[in-house]
Amino acid sequence: MKKLFSIVLAAVMLLSCTALAEFDKSIPDGTTFTFWYSFSGVNEAKLLEQVRAFEAENPGITVDAQYIGSYNNIHSELANANTAGSGSPALSVINVPRLTSYSKDKLVEDLTPYIEAFADEINFDDFYAGMTDMMNNGGYQAALPFGQSGQIFFYNKTLMKEIGVEFPKTIEEFGPWLKTVYDYTGKTVLDVCGNDNAYFYCLFTNADAYMIDVESNTTGLRSDAALNLIKDLRSWVDAGYIKWVDADVSNTLRLDFTSGECAAMLYTSSSYANYKKVAENGENGVTFEVGIGNQPVGISGRNEQYVAGATLIIPSADCNTQAQKNAAFKLICYLTAPAQQLDWVHTTSYYVTRKSASTDPQYADAYAAVLADLPEMDVLDLNVYVAKTKHELFDKCGDIFEQYMSEIMNNKGDVEENWEIMCDEIDDTLADR
Repeated sequence: MKKLFSIVLAAVMLLSCTALAEFDKSIPDGTTFTFWYSFSGVNEAKLLEQVRAFEAENPGITVDAQYIGSYNNIHSELANANTAGSGSPALSVINVPRLTSYSKDKLVEDLTPYIEAFADEINFDDFYAGMTDMMNNGGYQAALPFGQSGQIFFYNKTLMKEIGVEFPKTIEEFGPWLKTVYDYTGKTVLDVCGNDNAYFYCLFTNADAYMIDVESNTTGLRSDAALNLIKDLRSWVDAGYIKWVDADVSNTLRLDFTSGECAAMLYTSSSYANYKKVAENGENGVTFEVGIGNQPVGISGRNEQYVAGATLIIPSADCNTQAQKNAAFKLICYLTAPAQQLDWVHTTSYYVTRKSASTDPQYADAYAAVLADLPEMDVLDLNVYVAKTKHELFDKCGDIFEQYMSEIMNNKGDVEENWEIMCDEIDDTLADR
C-alpha cells in the first residue's frame, strides 16, 4: 500500500512539474501589448508614469496604455471584443463584482500558473489574503489587487474635537452619536451613498444579516436583525440625522461634506486624498481636518469590511499571444510590487495591497511619507477586509436591495411592507437561478 501511495505521489509531482515546465514564460524583444484602464486625473498621470518606468526597465516590451472610461465602459468594451473575437487587450482593469461571472465563463486567464512561473518576481503570499480571496473562485485566481478601496466613513475631525465626541466604533454607539452631533449643529450629520449597496451593506453583515444565504439560496435579510437595522436607519433619516443620497451621489456627498453641510459621510476610501485637500484648504468655505472611521462593530462583535475597487485581469482572448500575456503579467508584477504600490497609494489614496509595504524596514521611509500626507490611512486595518459572498446573482439582488432601501428612506415607504416585498423579490430572483 505504501509503495502504491509513493507511485501515485510521484506521478502527481511529475504531472505538476510537467505542467509548470510546459508554461512558456518567454517574452521576445519587441513584444507590444494593450492595457485598458479606468483611472483619470492625477491617478492616470501616476499610472502612466509607472508604466513608462516599467518600459525603461524592460526595453524589449512596449505598453499601449489606453483610457477606456468607467468600469462599466470597460466591461462593455470587453464584452464587445469577446463577441467579435478581436480587439481585446492583454491586460485590463476591471472592478471586483465582475470577477465571479468572468471566472465562471473563463473570460479571463487563471493567473495561478503565471504566479508560479514568475515566482521570482511576485510574492503572492505578501498580498492581503482578503483581497486575493475575493479574486479567487474555486481555485481560479481571476485577478490580482491593484486599485483596492473600501467602504469607510469620513468625518469632520475638527468638529468632533469641538463637540468633545469620538466617531462611534460600534453600532450601539451610532444613534447617540448622531443625536449629539445633530443637537450641536442643527444640520444633517451623515450622508450615505444609497445607490450602491456596497457602502451600507457592511452595516447589515456586521449584524449577521447577509443578502444571500448561499446554503439555503435565500436572502439572509429576512431576519429581525436586518429589519431592526432598517427601522433604525429610517428613524435616523426621519429625525434629520441621515441623508440617504441616491442621485448625483459623488458631487452631492463631496459638496455636502467639504462645505460643512454634513459632519460625516459613508463612501469610498479612494476619495480620501481629494477630500482632505479640499477640506484643509477651505476650498468650499470651511476649513477642517478630515478623519476616517471604520465600519461599526455589530452587536455580536462581527467586524468585517469588503474588498472593492479595481483589479488587474488578463483576458483569455486568443487574439493575444502567450508572449503578450506574459508581458502583461510582468507589468502586473511591477505595478503590484511594494515600492510601486506605496508610490501609487501616496498619489491616489487607494489601499496598499502588500503587507510588507507597511512592515518591511526597506519600505519604512516610503510608508512614513505616505502617512505624513495621508495620516488617517494608519487607522485602517486591512486584515479585516474579506471577500463578499461570491454569487453570480449578487449584483442583481443588490439592485433590488438598493431599490427598496431608497423607497424606504427617501420615499417614506412603509418599512415592514417594503422589507417583506424586498425579501420576496430577492428570493424569487435566487429561485430562478
